[in-house]
Amino acid sequence: MRCIFELSLLKINFMYHIIKKKGYQLAYQVFGNGNLKMLAFHGYGQEGSIYQNIAPAFPNHTVYSIDLFFHGKSEWYESLDSLDFAYWEEIIKGFMVENQIDKFDLLGFSMGGRVALLTASLFASKIKTLYLLAPDGIEINAWYRVATRYSPLQHVFKRFTHSESNIYGRVVKHLGKYGLVHKTVLKLVETAMDTPQKRRRVYQTWMLYRFLEIEMKKLADALNEHQVKVRVFLGKRDKLVHIQTVKSFTRLLKNVEVEIFDCGHRKLISATVEKLSNLHEGKYIKK
Repeated sequence: MRCIFELSLLKINFMYHIIKKKGYQLAYQVFGNGNLKMLAFHGYGQEGSIYQNIAPAFPNHTVYSIDLFFHGKSEWYESLDSLDFAYWEEIIKGFMVENQIDKFDLLGFSMGGRVALLTASLFASKIKTLYLLAPDGIEINAWYRVATRYSPLQHVFKRFTHSESNIYGRVVKHLGKYGLVHKTVLKLVETAMDTPQKRRRVYQTWMLYRFLEIEMKKLADALNEHQVKVRVFLGKRDKLVHIQTVKSFTRLLKNVEVEIFDCGHRKLISATVEKLSNLHEGKYIKK
């Protein structure tokens, strides 16, 4: 069942579409009205409206900007152990049927890049182009795997993220004083974990997606087999997703383009949209 409602944000009305199932609620917004279809996934702490200005970059597309679970209006009702590859495939197939989509392009930023990679691994034969903006998930952080996979440390992780006094934030700040945590990560912690609600979302999000690790070689083989074009956009000053990490994946691909901007993680979406918009408008001059 799908319902539609409007959300007023910063005096702009965004039309939300909702797909409600027994185990989840999937919310998304639609931008543009081109004949080509694109599924877009935002980064951690964002929501689908982050792509509200994306139409000039993709004038031939209708962009379905999907809220990740525990973000925006998307909700998860089942156990945090229940999301696996088969369940995600079912979710996307249902989304495609609901919106009468057969072929589509994919776009993902940061954590949304991880979801885009996951989706590409399941639907490579349906995809023409995969756009990755500083994608997470190419290499899984060891601390993430330890904190979410091993039962004793899961309890520690939960305690840190459910504490009213933000123990986790204090620990990270303490490490930052000794140069063990980059200032970009410190800033992220300050904004993403400054309230009990935000800290619980970190726990919920990390735990929900923890079983969805992608075999990069297998994914690259599938993308190459189906001649999927991969366009990667990275920030030279990005301290969260490093260029060398992404290269471990791109060197496996036959049809790939990599663009590196002189920016950090947060500015990458706007830099990419500006570049692609200018290309379509004929304004871009290669330096």
